[in-house]
Amino acid sequence: MHTTPDDIQAAITEQIRAYFQTARPAASDCRWPLTSNTIGADETIAVLDVLLSGRITMGQCVAEFEQAWSRFLGVEHSVMVNSGSSANLLAMSALASPIWKTGLRPGDEVIVPAVTWPTTVFPIVQVGCIPVLVDVDADTLNMTPHAVRHAITPKTRAIMPVHLLGNPCDMTEMMRIADEHNLHVIEDCCEAHGARVGDQPVGTFGEMSTFSFYFSHHMTTIEGGMISVREDEKWSNFLLSARSHGWLRQRSDRDHLARLFGQRDDRWLFVTPGYNLRPMELNAAIGLVQLRQMPDFIRQRAELRRTLLEGLADCEDALRLQRELPGHFHSAFAFPMVLRENAPFTRDALRDHLEAGGIETRPVLGGNLARQPAFEHIPWRAYSKLRVADDIDCNGLMIGINPGVTAEQTEYVIERIRAFVRRTGKTRSRGRNEIPTCREPARTHE
Repeated sequence: MHTTPDDIQAAITEQIRAYFQTARPAASDCRWPLTSNTIGADETIAVLDVLLSGRITMGQCVAEFEQAWSRFLGVEHSVMVNSGSSANLLAMSALASPIWKTGLRPGDEVIVPAVTWPTTVFPIVQVGCIPVLVDVDADTLNMTPHAVRHAITPKTRAIMPVHLLGNPCDMTEMMRIADEHNLHVIEDCCEAHGARVGDQPVGTFGEMSTFSFYFSHHMTTIEGGMISVREDEKWSNFLLSARSHGWLRQRSDRDHLARLFGQRDDRWLFVTPGYNLRPMELNAAIGLVQLRQMPDFIRQRAELRRTLLEGLADCEDALRLQRELPGHFHSAFAFPMVLRENAPFTRDALRDHLEAGGIETRPVLGGNLARQPAFEHIPWRAYSKLRVADDIDCNGLMIGINPGVTAEQTEYVIERIRAFVRRTGKTRSRGRNEIPTCREPARTHE
């Protein structure tokens, strides 16, 4: 009997499904990981299909994922790139392009929170603008409208809210401020897939929004990111060009521009400065499968966060736990804890206790970015002394929230934290870390 390539592929697919049904994860000393692998048989088969098709570089699969993401979010346009960091760079580059009369110009200021991931801030510098760091709220860990309003100067041209760890900012008030002062808004939603303000998803308020699909996020393409555009097609066309060297391909106005420069081969026509930030078909194939599962992933994460909050309620005299504003839906990227002023133990002692019990921890993102060594070498300004950001830097940590963990694991984590707080409260061990005296972050550093 003649065996065809389709027969072989079908047999491989069957074996992949059998493997995932019988395979067991490798044993690990970690009882509560920072992140877990959600890639299964369907994603693996989707990657195999792409590899066997021979169409591996950016193409139809990427386009399908972009369209599916736009439908999920409820926006007009989405452009996939190779990471969330690249999404921030490309979105900021779009705002700063000299082709727009109202675009950002060198020396303009962009307001960002002091507690975020560094590649929220670095793209602002990379397009010649000045990041203005503002403090965050001690309960939500988010930049507040009050801080934004007071940080605005005649040089302010944009706001970049970050929905930290899945907790939505007060976007209603942020947009009111932006409208009053004619400011651009880019939402950094890299950790906030599925988060909502009322019934409106984050990522649908600003002109553009960015998402990350890194391995640890609500859904993954292993590496990958997305920029979503609420409605203005001029942004999406620019993003499509700038993602891929500045060329004309994929743009909706391709025919019009090709006629303007008819003496050139429009397949190799470059209409704006650009990068190479393209994803691969492999990433998009995984994304299409993961996107279908993401609502369930988010539900599991949100339920797990609620369980942790309830289980640790009697620890809140010592630990401040992140809270969302009324009417907001927190999509639970991770679970941060910040020691209160009267905590009878240090952050490092709590960290060591958790790590010794197989519970992985990490700082709350980059802490106060103004304290990071890289900020000695870039221009920036701070509106205030960033006291809450400093507190998070010195006294905060976070643990993972992942779909698929068991009730037994969750109970173990809660009891491990509660036992430590009870024990140290009785022994009155040395208190939390003092916030160090650092250089004053209240002026522009250049």
